[in-house]
Amino acid sequence: MPISEDTFLALDIGGTNVKSGLISRAGEILSFDSFPTSKWGGPEALIDMIIRQLKTLWNDSDTAHRPRALAIGAPGWILRREGVVVMAPNIPGWKALPITRLMSEALDIPAVLENDANLYALGEWLIGAGKGCANEITLTLGTGVGGGLILEGRLWEGAFTSAAEVGHIPLGGVNRLCGCGRTGCLETVASAIGMAAIAREWLAAGRETLYKGDPAAVDTREMLRLAGLGDPMSLSIFSDAGKAIGFVLAGVFNLLGLQMAVIGGGGAGAFDFMAPGIMEVLSRHLVTAGVDQIQVVKGALGGNAPLIGAAAFLNESGY
Repeated sequence: MPISEDTFLALDIGGTNVKSGLISRAGEILSFDSFPTSKWGGPEALIDMIIRQLKTLWNDSDTAHRPRALAIGAPGWILRREGVVVMAPNIPGWKALPITRLMSEALDIPAVLENDANLYALGEWLIGAGKGCANEITLTLGTGVGGGLILEGRLWEGAFTSAAEVGHIPLGGVNRLCGCGRTGCLETVASAIGMAAIAREWLAAGRETLYKGDPAAVDTREMLRLAGLGDPMSLSIFSDAGKAIGFVLAGVFNLLGLQMAVIGGGGAGAFDFMAPGIMEVLSRHLVTAGVDQIQVVKGALGGNAPLIGAAAFLNESGY
């Protein structure tokens, strides 16, 4: 089978869902599929399902050509050059996993690994809310809180290809246990899982709320609906998450002199409720620029951003 110069496979492994797509070199998604991450149990079963999903996408596509390469977006701590997921805090059992080798051998195409939040940032920078901005950070509020950093128009990975792990920046006065094993991380109060956990504690304390369902079933999607109705629980949790994000962004902006922050991921549905808290804190702590000189915006691409970013990453990687 001849190799296509114009198509790639892209894989976005999240703590909640696994998404994959056949994409064009320009970032157009030609075909797409997804399934829940937790449905498949341990790492071996999940890897097998991912391989089946990618093969189905490829076989069902309109192209008769072999995709040129696969880009894998994985959460947590990765070794990009070695193609290894060292640890994914929100995916049980994912430790020292040589995912690049496993995917490449199963599909018989080159595979490259990148942090999923970095691919998200590249997607928003390529054609999304951050298009045309040379210095920006993207935060992804999902099962955890990821970060991707663009400096001078290029993805910044740092010395250990693990830069911009903003979800694990510690917050003063926060002692909540994080999935990484530490306490006080931003994602304990600003991720979808973190905000839902705080909501359950609110309900257990019998505090005022419009939520009448099973406390175990509360999630950010329902909280978002209730926030629109004026629910004090949801509004308070979203506001506190925004302020926590603002404190972290203030440090990042002051350190790097960025122009923009893009807020994406599933939790970004609550952006309008978080934004006042974010900007309130930035107005008090930003020193490198006036608050009117920077932008904090909601992502434009939704859950497709990492797949679109995979095209930019593969182009940059020489494929």
